[in-house]
Amino acid sequence: MFNIRNRHGIIKHAVVYIMTALLLGLVIESLNRKSLLAGMGYMVESPLLFCFNVLIILLTLSFALFFKREIFAFVSVSTVWLLFGIVNYIILHFRVTPFSAVDFMLIKSAISVSGHYLSTLNIAVLVVALCLIVFLMACLYKKAPYHRHRNYKRVFLSSVPVVIIAFVIAFIKSSSSSVQALSTNYTNISEAYENYGFVYCFTNSLLDTGIAKPEDYSEEAVKAVTESLEDEETSIVGDEKPNIIFIQLESFFDVDYVKGLKFSKDPLPTFHSLQKNYSSGLITVPTVGAGTVNTEFEVLTGMRQHDFGVCEYPYKTVLKSKTSESICNDLAGLGYKSHSVHNNDALFYGRNIVFSSLGFDTFTSMEYMNGITENDNGWANDDILTGEIIKTLDQTKGPDFTFGITVQSHGKYDVDTDKKQKILVSGAPEGMESQYTYYVNQIAEVDSMIKDLIKQLKERDEKTILVLYGDHLPSLELEEGMLKNSDLYQTQYVTWNNFGLKKQDKDLLSYQLYPYILDQIGIHEGIITKYHQQKESDAKYLDGLSMLAYDLLYGENYAYNGTVPFVASDLQMGIEEVVIKDVAKSDDGYIVTGNSFTPYSKVYFNGDALDTEWIDSKHLKIVGEQNFELEDDYESEAAEEDDNETNAFVIKFINDDGVILSTSTPLLYWNTSL
Repeated sequence: MFNIRNRHGIIKHAVVYIMTALLLGLVIESLNRKSLLAGMGYMVESPLLFCFNVLIILLTLSFALFFKREIFAFVSVSTVWLLFGIVNYIILHFRVTPFSAVDFMLIKSAISVSGHYLSTLNIAVLVVALCLIVFLMACLYKKAPYHRHRNYKRVFLSSVPVVIIAFVIAFIKSSSSSVQALSTNYTNISEAYENYGFVYCFTNSLLDTGIAKPEDYSEEAVKAVTESLEDEETSIVGDEKPNIIFIQLESFFDVDYVKGLKFSKDPLPTFHSLQKNYSSGLITVPTVGAGTVNTEFEVLTGMRQHDFGVCEYPYKTVLKSKTSESICNDLAGLGYKSHSVHNNDALFYGRNIVFSSLGFDTFTSMEYMNGITENDNGWANDDILTGEIIKTLDQTKGPDFTFGITVQSHGKYDVDTDKKQKILVSGAPEGMESQYTYYVNQIAEVDSMIKDLIKQLKERDEKTILVLYGDHLPSLELEEGMLKNSDLYQTQYVTWNNFGLKKQDKDLLSYQLYPYILDQIGIHEGIITKYHQQKESDAKYLDGLSMLAYDLLYGENYAYNGTVPFVASDLQMGIEEVVIKDVAKSDDGYIVTGNSFTPYSKVYFNGDALDTEWIDSKHLKIVGEQNFELEDDYESEAAEEDDNETNAFVIKFINDDGVILSTSTPLLYWNTSL
């Protein structure tokens, strides 16, 4: 097929490569815009950007020239690009954010929630399609012709087009302002993909990671920022340190902001009451339709996600191995214990690792909860969070910071349900009536959870401030013109307190939220906290914030005198310690007694898993007869001291994917009723 022995063969060779790249570019951009006409329109209206994307595809295709099995390599690269385009098309049907390199790091999380978006038939079709592709590629590998001899001349000739294409790409990148724009203008990543093209944006997401080193970064520059901060001491309002509760509301926003949308009754009476009576405002978040943890990252650290690479999730990159200043670490110096409560999988977005880097003391995920119910979409209902949040306040004597994360109002919203909805919705976009009705009724239940939580907090004799905010708008095909505030990146925050804080309404950016709340209380701990509280009005406010973030996560820690300022916490899974008190024989097995058991608890003996049934929070059942083989020469004292599982029973919490989240203290066989 690809004969390069003569001029005619070379021209034919080049035409095949160029036409394939053009066709792939058109198909990929059409998929990116969900329309062939829109893809063709992009090619006509933005010819330079379209050609730039095609050149990137052509460059990757041209590397096939170096392979003996050139046809196989050529088809493989083409298939990969086509699959990327198809994956992006599928993803855009479930979220607003397009496909990017970081999604490869989120594969486990994506698989864990796929059941909420795809039916069994959908998953089966995808599996069959992938198997078919693998089969066809294997057949092509065996059947396609290949070059038997690759000499230096052929390698040189293969290098020429690669070098030329790379040079043209570099030239356009350096000389075209429209191509350069993505480097500094990707606040709205969905618009960036449409304006600059999928191929360029996706490639950029592969290469652009972390925070770029500031041009003037030095010890002197960092010290200039930190030394400009006043040494403002913490002076708690009313002296008694209040409990601080932040709750991140999944895909939650005030639906009154949608023009023309009407309801048979107010779906958010509690939320609206808080807006009227306590500090509240709009909050600008870094994402729309998805990307929960990027809002979470900004709220907990006070840093900007925008300073990181295109589409980057710091939870999946730097925070997996680096500690950071956070509201948790700042409050720890004042004697606070920090807890997180989330009615979803502990491993989702790697929170079980990241929360240690951020300084949380405990993390109660769904695996450590009893009594969870699910909505029609298969997500856990949020009413379970009320009791779990109260537990975090009861567990310690001193003040607590508790960070709750809801999940009930997560998409998708086109859910088949026969359940009669309590709130009727009118004025929704045509074809989206059922999705809006389902969503509104879900957030109405979230509002009820907020009401119940505040009721229980009022009954406690402890000062408390509660902060609630939406992490991003839901994936309901919203457009700026449909919203009263005309901003897809704004949700709302509200507060409540029981110690008379003055109502101070202010619109905020999500990375300003916790410093603003702490400032109202009189807390000024931490460099980033003080920076936000004192420098928000400075002309170089964002430059200084980027400098501090780079210094802490990638630089020399000049702000902290050259030392790593924070240590990863010894994160405890679950707010209550899991204890085995006894194991006793029953009529048809064995009963394990203790406390804090959940359906995710499994009994092990000598390191081997036993068939376990959950009864309640204090009892588990080991099913059937067991032969507990003991190692007679192993001393009990050593086992107890080393937490060794030899001759001992332990409880392990295992998530739905079979990952062990935590293990209890062993109970030795000879300390049981057996």
